Amino acid sequence: MLLDTDTNATLQQVMQQALSEGRPSAIIATGDLVHSGGTPVYRRFLSIITDICDAPLLCLPGNHDLAGEMRDAQLPMQTLTLGSWSVVGLDSHEDDVPKADIDAAKRDALVSHWREQTARFALLATHHPLLPIGSPWLDKDRIDDPETLLDQLIATPGPRFAGAVFGHAHQVIQGHYCHRPLLGTPSTAFQFLPRSEKFATDERPPGYRWLTLDDDGHMHSQVRWLH
Repeated sequence: MLLDTDTNATLQQVMQQALSEGRPSAIIATGDLVHSGGTPVYRRFLSIITDICDAPLLCLPGNHDLAGEMRDAQLPMQTLTLGSWSVVGLDSHEDDVPKADIDAAKRDALVSHWREQTARFALLATHHPLLPIGSPWLDKDRIDDPETLLDQLIATPGPRFAGAVFGHAHQVIQGHYCHRPLLGTPSTAFQFLPRSEKFATDERPPGYRWLTLDDDGHMHSQVRWLH
């Protein structure tokens, strides 16, 4: 239980509802996969997903996650290849630190890995927001200078940077950079109140985001709420 929410139950309900609408080609889990409990809880998270759906999975660490324990639980954290698309993960977290941590080494590794992809288009997936969302208590922890990072990906030889998806904000975010969508996905547990000065939760139910990656490099998306 977290903030009076049974997060195991809501994750199962979200997965079941999503699978009733269609079968995904892959699943992106954008971080804060568990709040505490260590490797056994990560294994429980993975079993909830894989017991319901056998689609490829990309797991990203959030500020509440411990990367070593994610690896110990054998959570899949590798780039996904989906036809003419790559889904490339960027680890924006540091263990036990709320603020995004993307140093020069992480940026260089991302650009190098991006250059190695053979797909025509690529989607960046990370935990922390790549743009301000209008909530000071969340914005202080977002990725610093995201424009430089995104400009690097746009200019890097390899797949065309077609957009990004992220978590952390527990709400729907619809942004753009150079006409590429930057999309924040809601939480499968509880939501934060949009544009709040301080921590506050919203009445919105658990949610999830469908992404459609077209062969021409365009991306479409729809947010769904648990009912």
